[in-house]
Amino acid sequence: MAKAIMVQGTMSNSGKTFVTAGLCRVFKQDGYRVAPFKSQNMALNSYITKEGLEIGRAQAMQAEAAMIEPTHWMNPILLKPTSNMGSQVIVNGEVYDNLSAQDYYKMKDNLAPEVMKAFRHLADENDIVVIEGAGSPAEINLAENDIVNMGMAKMADAPVILVADIDRGGVFASAYGTIKLLPKEDQDRFCGVVINKFRGDVEILKPGLKMLEDLTGKPVLGVIPMEKIDVDDEDSLSDRLNQRTFTEGIDVAVIRLPHISNFTDFSVFELIDGVSLRYVSDKKELGEPDLILLPGTKNTMADMEWLIESGLEGKLIRAAKDTRIIGICGGFQLLGKELHDPDGVEHGGDMRGLGLLDISTVFQGGKTRTRILGTIKEEHNLYGLSNREVEGYEIHMGRTTNLGEAVPMIELSDGRTDAYMTKDGRIWGSYLHGIFDNEEMVFGLVHDIMREKGITPGENHLSVAEYKEIQYNKLADLIRNSLDMEQIYKELFGEKKEPVGCGGKTDEKNSRGCVHIYCGDGKGKTTCSMGLSIRAAGNGKKVLLHQFLKDNSSSERYVIDKIPNITVVPGKKMDKFTFQMNEEEKALLHEQNDAMFERLVKEAAAYDMLVLDESVYAMSMGLLTEEKVIDFLKNRPEKLEVVLTGRNPSEALKEQADYISEICKIKHPFDEGIGSRQGIEK
Repeated sequence: MAKAIMVQGTMSNSGKTFVTAGLCRVFKQDGYRVAPFKSQNMALNSYITKEGLEIGRAQAMQAEAAMIEPTHWMNPILLKPTSNMGSQVIVNGEVYDNLSAQDYYKMKDNLAPEVMKAFRHLADENDIVVIEGAGSPAEINLAENDIVNMGMAKMADAPVILVADIDRGGVFASAYGTIKLLPKEDQDRFCGVVINKFRGDVEILKPGLKMLEDLTGKPVLGVIPMEKIDVDDEDSLSDRLNQRTFTEGIDVAVIRLPHISNFTDFSVFELIDGVSLRYVSDKKELGEPDLILLPGTKNTMADMEWLIESGLEGKLIRAAKDTRIIGICGGFQLLGKELHDPDGVEHGGDMRGLGLLDISTVFQGGKTRTRILGTIKEEHNLYGLSNREVEGYEIHMGRTTNLGEAVPMIELSDGRTDAYMTKDGRIWGSYLHGIFDNEEMVFGLVHDIMREKGITPGENHLSVAEYKEIQYNKLADLIRNSLDMEQIYKELFGEKKEPVGCGGKTDEKNSRGCVHIYCGDGKGKTTCSMGLSIRAAGNGKKVLLHQFLKDNSSSERYVIDKIPNITVVPGKKMDKFTFQMNEEEKALLHEQNDAMFERLVKEAAAYDMLVLDESVYAMSMGLLTEEKVIDFLKNRPEKLEVVLTGRNPSEALKEQADYISEICKIKHPFDEGIGSRQGIEK
């Protein structure tokens, strides 16, 4: 199982994503298998994995830093805002629902098992998992159902690094306040503070750092200087979007839509000598650019309304007479004549588009998510790229069709037409995010504009992949030179802290979960575990329960399944009693029980109590591997209460218990030939 460390911030955009990526690259350089993880991400920049599943773009970037393939396990919950009050909720890479903030808050606690399943998957395959938090952990109004900051740290039993942004001012107050607003058990998880984006002489800062350490009791692990390192930013707080002025060469203007998404599609233009990229949100800022880019959007029709109301619609239509305009995904849809949303998928109703391409888009419930190859059609020879292959990924709800005059531009490998353009090729749109990461495409476009302006294009020295590697290695150097990596490694691999509570030696008697065993030959072992489960649920604790060697038909199952806070994991139907089974059938049952136990262990970290009914008897019968159970009990999550029932516990198992209650039979109706009665024994 991997070691975990978590990066939280005093506020959004404090540098969590940046530091997480840097640590991933440092650990990778040091020879560890490392993966990033963010349980819940709110961002409009998303990415499609090879499996066709959607995650936050930031986690894909961090996976690149870790030099591994991005997977949906790295970001099990993605929220894509569709309005000021609601978001599209994506769980395990697939659309779950569109929910208001209030509705999501009510149900998100139910997603904790999915979060832990994803985390455990990464932990099983890596040496280190670097977890990123979201926003600030000091949002005390949201702490109760937190699954992304301190709640996640508890579930993963991870030490926490707190990142504070000094460039915004108030760094000491924000760091101190964040720590001190939290309960003591959460404060104890902080292993240190990192000051980010520092400008100037660090010697001047040192007295303040010492006072911060004295006030919080937490070491300052380092000060990261302000340095330009070009990695994909997480969301619309990115400083990239504040670039508004034209410097020199080719002027490329990106329309900063209110629901802008995947603006990193255009980051490559910033790397090309002679190209100036800026973002425009007002008609007065547009000017006379050489190229206008319309980015993706999470709400195409709402952003079309904004274009009309802001006056940018008219400016774009007039600019189209002389200026090249390209739209990607939602921007592609905006270029068309018609937008239809009969089912209210995004906005509802019908609306005109910009009318620059003779296409129509209808929004539908199913989302297209795929990585795919395409080929630029031979007859167009766009930018001299006839028959050239391009690669990208699709994330969209709409289906776009040709109204007759649009010219098909790219044929996808599955036979679909992706992109359409005008007859002169100066206006076109595509659903392919990442299309400009195809170097021949972006240089073909830029050089075409340069020749039109009488500029001699320079040589093509750009390799996007090489450029990214340079940036990730620069980031790793910055992290190594700025942070106390020796201390961070001690937090990861140093000696375990003395456990507290049951079995521990400190005064915090109630802070650690205990192990209960109900055993003996008398009636009532399962009854005790069910009663304890109900008591825990009544106190708001979350209970995970499974019954070994039972066929799911016992009467308590009809009600315990319905009790809030209790999750029952059913087993496979038992057609025979164990004494009726042959050796082959027992071996199969043993294998199934071990697999079930491994599943329960992975999910248990999201719960307060794990009940393993009849597990003791299964172990004594050789139908569940005792070594696996004992190893889990030794290394279980600190707060987890574990309840085991069944006859004949071994001495090794008893050593792990904090409670052992033996139920002895004095009399039983079975001895008089009276069988099991529904609702009493079964």
